[in-house]
This record gives sequence, C-alpha cells and structure tokens, in this order.
Amino acid sequence: MRTFRCRCGARVFFDNSRCLTCNRALGFDPGQLEMVSIEPEADGVLRASDGAQYRYCGNQQEHGNCNWLLPASSADSLCLSCAMNDVIPALSRPHNKTLWTRVEEAKRRLVYSILRYRLPLEANGQRLNFRILEDQRRNPDVLESFVATGHLQGTITINVAEADDAARHAIREQLQERYRTVLGHLRHEAGHFYFGALVHGDVLEECRSLFGDERADYQQALQRYYDQGPRADWPEHFVSAYASAHPAEDFAETFAHVLHIEDALETARETGLAQAAADAGGNWIDAWVNLAITLNEVMRSLGSEDPYPFVLSDAVRRKLEFVSRFLYQPA
Repeated sequence: MRTFRCRCGARVFFDNSRCLTCNRALGFDPGQLEMVSIEPEADGVLRASDGAQYRYCGNQQEHGNCNWLLPASSADSLCLSCAMNDVIPALSRPHNKTLWTRVEEAKRRLVYSILRYRLPLEANGQRLNFRILEDQRRNPDVLESFVATGHLQGTITINVAEADDAARHAIREQLQERYRTVLGHLRHEAGHFYFGALVHGDVLEECRSLFGDERADYQQALQRYYDQGPRADWPEHFVSAYASAHPAEDFAETFAHVLHIEDALETARETGLAQAAADAGGNWIDAWVNLAITLNEVMRSLGSEDPYPFVLSDAVRRKLEFVSRFLYQPA
C-alpha cells in the first residue's frame, strides 16, 4: 500500500480521514488512487486544492467509517467500494458496527488493488459485489443458520464473525491454520471471481497444467479434504494446505498471495523498509522472501506470531508467476 502526502507535506496513510499534523480533512479519490486534502464548503461539498469538488461517502456521513470520496456532481450516495455491498449486517445489534467497519477496511484494500491493477469489476455478465452477513450463531433473529464465507457468480459472501478476533482465532485453531484474516478471505474469494473473468482460451490450458483441472468434482474434493486433511506432500506443491483441496482453491489461494505479496512489497518500498527486498536482485518473489523472513523475525522478537508463515516452493513460485501476469491489464 502506498503512503500519501497531505497538502501540508506531512505523510498520511490509506485509512486516514484527517492529517494529524495540520488537522486538515482528507479523503481517498478512487478515480485517481490518491489521498486528497479537502476543505469543507456549503451543502456538504468538499474542495481540493486543484478546485475539484467532492462529497464524502454516505457511510462516512452516517457512520463515520469510510474515507472515500465521490465527485460532488455524482448522483450516487455511496463510494465505489461501499456501493458494492448487497447486504450488510444489522447495525442495531451490539458490536456489529465495529465488525462491519473492520470488514469494510479490509474490503477497501482489496478494491484498491483491483483498481491499481486495472482488473475488471464486471465479467461474464457478473459484477463483483459483497454480502456481509451474520448467522443464527450470533443473531437468532436472522434467517441463515450458518453463513460460510465464499463466492458464487460474482457475489462474495463473508460472515461478519470473521472480523471478531476471538471467533476467528477459534476457527483457525479448529482448522489448524497458521494464517486467517478478513483481508485474506476477501482476496481469496476475489480469486475465484477472477479465475472466471481472466482465465480462458489458451491460458486456460496453461492454467490447468499448473493447478489441475478445475472441472474435477468440487464438493467431493472438499469433503475428502475435511475428512482426511491435506495430502502429505502439500508443502512441495501448494502455497497452503487448503490450496491442495481442489484446483479452484489452489488458484484462489495463489491469487490471494500475489495480492498479499505485491501490497506488502509496495508498503515496504513506500515506508523505507525495502532493503531486504532490494537485496534480491530484481526478482519480486525473492524480494518478498527476503522481506518476509525479516518481518517474521521482527514479530518473533515482539513475541508475536509470524505474519507470513508460508514456504514458497519452486512449484508454488511458478503458480505465483502465472497469476501475476494478470495484473496491470491494459485499460
């Protein structure tokens, strides 16, 4: 993730809505992928230093949890990211606003990457959208007895409980996972959407040679995975244990890791932490491995878990290289 500059020259960050140095209001313009210093005018209009006029997203005005901007002339009330929601949880429920806000923070980072890499928001007649739901385990008044995070025909569903640290940690322990985050879920499910959007023609055959045939029975494969666990040699061939469940999951996990790596490397360059990456001689995967080792050691020094507990085998590197080719699509 990039860092940005306020009009006063101070460094500001993607989630900021106000400069901590000069107290000037800030907003993110998704059209320019830039943080904008803004001054309030009449009727909710915000003016930038270049004269451009904006409005805050309606969720900022109502809930104070979105710093994205719309053109002042827009007929929409929600920003690009928030407008992608089909359903959000009932905000009258205790703690739901906090959990929903965490999901939105992660989602904006996903949408930033989609815009940065010029990936389509619509493909095959389906537009990427989100359902952020709770189930009866948290709220007995909802219809859904169980909400599983997943993707279907352009719709990404995420259980808002994933934003609850205690609940997510319990699931992670149950499934014996070393890594589980809201942002990781969103990037993974987006990978399913972009498989359908981007992988076709001759590229599809190349993809199958790396990941396997996605037409293999999905439900049967997942049932086998949950009953028997991952295959014993999964670290040699897959970026995670879950990636070994089915070729579609392998692609989605690899897509998520490409976004993890690219975003983290950008952050390292922007914040001056890139010396470990620079020592890799230009290969982005080697750069990431060097940086990840450093980050893991720093977190161990603080008594925390590794932020990137993965080993990238040669087979995984080939998959990462394949998926990375879809980034920066021609406009």
